[in-house]
Amino acid sequence: MKLIVTNALVLMTLAFTTIAAAQTAPSPPEELEPRAIGSRGTMLVGASGYIDRFSSSERDLPFDYSLQMDVGRFLTNAFVVRGGFRGSGSVGGEDAEDLARGSGAPALHAFGGLLYYLSPESLISVYTGAEYWAQLTQRRGPDSGLVIGTIGVQGALSSRASVFVEAGYGVGLRQNEDDVRVKRIVGQVGVRLKF
Repeated sequence: MKLIVTNALVLMTLAFTTIAAAQTAPSPPEELEPRAIGSRGTMLVGASGYIDRFSSSERDLPFDYSLQMDVGRFLTNAFVVRGGFRGSGSVGGEDAEDLARGSGAPALHAFGGLLYYLSPESLISVYTGAEYWAQLTQRRGPDSGLVIGTIGVQGALSSRASVFVEAGYGVGLRQNEDDVRVKRIVGQVGVRLKF
């Protein structure tokens, strides 16, 4: 539970720092700075996550959570290089000491890749791309990571903030110790700030 509280405090501090910096610097009126996803040189900082818990009359089950932070930069008016970290875990429950290892276990992942936005200078844009994901913790045996194809849609709420919905499907670069090639499906909803 301490890890969830710590991560929540870090995210809130980042948000308040960003808001304070934006308020101290004079910014042009909304009419002069149109709502758009981005253009060459724009940086996007995103956050997403979830928390859930299964319940059972037989067992005390843990809370599951996931938090993701990503940073992207428009290299051109359409291509964005993006990287970040995604952490997942469980808190509480009867089996807290018996955490799984390997693919699918609560772990910290690092990722990076290239995205293509179809209409980034408008209010809403579909994007697609590919990313490499590497599991950093709770590994079991050799692991070369995954390549995940991503598709999403991002819409501008204001000149600085936007929301996104994203899904992806990936395949492991090598078979695991059980001679199985791992596949992964990801989906998320989150917020991105433009700098």
